[in-house]
Amino acid sequence: MKRVAVYVRQSEDKTGEGTAVERQERDCRLLAEAKGWEVASVYRDNSISASSGKKRPSFEQLVGDIERGHVDALVVWHLDRLTRSIADLTRVIDAGKTRNVNIASVHGVSIDLGDPTGIAVATILAAIAAMEVQHKGNRQRTANRKRATEGNAYWSRRPFGYDRGESGVTVVAEEARLIREGAASILDGATVASVAKRWNAAGAKTTAGGEWGVTQVRRLLINPRMAGRRIYNGEDMGSGEWEAILDEETHRRLEEKLTDPRRRTAPQDLNSKYLLSGICVCSVCGGKMYASPMRTSTKEYMVYRCFGYHITRRMDLVDGVVEEVVVGILSRPDTARLFSRSDDLHALRARAVELRDRRDALAAMLADGLLSAAAVREQAGKLGAELASVEGAIGAQETLNPMAAIAGADDVPEQWAALPLENKRRIIRSLMDVTVEKAGKGTRFSPDQVRIEPKGRVDARGVAAE
Repeated sequence: MKRVAVYVRQSEDKTGEGTAVERQERDCRLLAEAKGWEVASVYRDNSISASSGKKRPSFEQLVGDIERGHVDALVVWHLDRLTRSIADLTRVIDAGKTRNVNIASVHGVSIDLGDPTGIAVATILAAIAAMEVQHKGNRQRTANRKRATEGNAYWSRRPFGYDRGESGVTVVAEEARLIREGAASILDGATVASVAKRWNAAGAKTTAGGEWGVTQVRRLLINPRMAGRRIYNGEDMGSGEWEAILDEETHRRLEEKLTDPRRRTAPQDLNSKYLLSGICVCSVCGGKMYASPMRTSTKEYMVYRCFGYHITRRMDLVDGVVEEVVVGILSRPDTARLFSRSDDLHALRARAVELRDRRDALAAMLADGLLSAAAVREQAGKLGAELASVEGAIGAQETLNPMAAIAGADDVPEQWAALPLENKRRIIRSLMDVTVEKAGKGTRFSPDQVRIEPKGRVDARGVAAE
């Protein structure tokens, strides 16, 4: 008996009810019945695109079942429901051509994967589908840019301070009041944390329903939207169609203050909950990138993004690239020798004690009339400069100290995984600068999008340098 499978898919299920895939399955079953086939199994991928590169669990299972000889015929609503990429089509062809698997389409031609002509037709149809995906993306980008140029409001989730009604975008009075009071407080010297605490105490929630934190408040206040500006891909497109909550001068002062690199919530931002938050920088604006939640209709995940919204990258992918490089560096024997020099650190500390004693002795020599005030100032300046250099070297050694425990060990990956997050961040800051590169929309993540520049005692190849 012919083993017949049905595959159904839709790109986005906005209602969550799966009605589109149900209609596809019904039509596919009717086609199978007309052919005298009995459907043995149904594979469903609901609300998953076939062109985004995301993994489709049921599609993967289907390809595997075809390879194992569990499927003799496949019914789809249309070939583009099965695949919109040549790469995925090739996998289906390779799996099914040795077993002469037939693909029947409710809308479109049926294909015999055991026939070269059928394979050629399938390839042409998949190429057309892929071309249409690119055209659709270009049309969408053109439409988005046109909306931005015209100053139209566009958002996937309501921004705090604004709402949309029949009359267009309106200001939410109570939220706008909090924003203006928060901006004034910060410009008067208050911390962002205190503003977040005040908003939470007032019962205000983010539009995602969460509590306010430092990152959320800072990102909101420096967003050009608050000053009535429309930003598209980091480019200022001019005035928007909505009322500004903050005047341009207030917003400019806020942006200067909240993006000042000298402004820190903690020394070296070591209290961060995320590996590279505040460490990696945006290649477009040079600003630090921070952890931020990203939500789609099906899931929520964390990303790194800059305050200018120029670049957004998935956190786990960027972390993976950096951690692989760090583990590679720490696994080298020459790295272990370099970062385990306790004798060097001992000598530096002894030299610092000596310099402080000599500097302190100058005061006594001045009091005893052994040195003039000018001579004391000159000597104190020289000793102070050398002491600053020695203390800097000590600080660098102490910062690198977490490496001494794992550099060159037999199980560096395991020991790295066990390190406290604070130590990992200290090591990364000491070893390298991390820059996230801009990539075109729709471009899949690649390690090349994370630029790592070694610094200090590691050369460009990741090798410890004397």
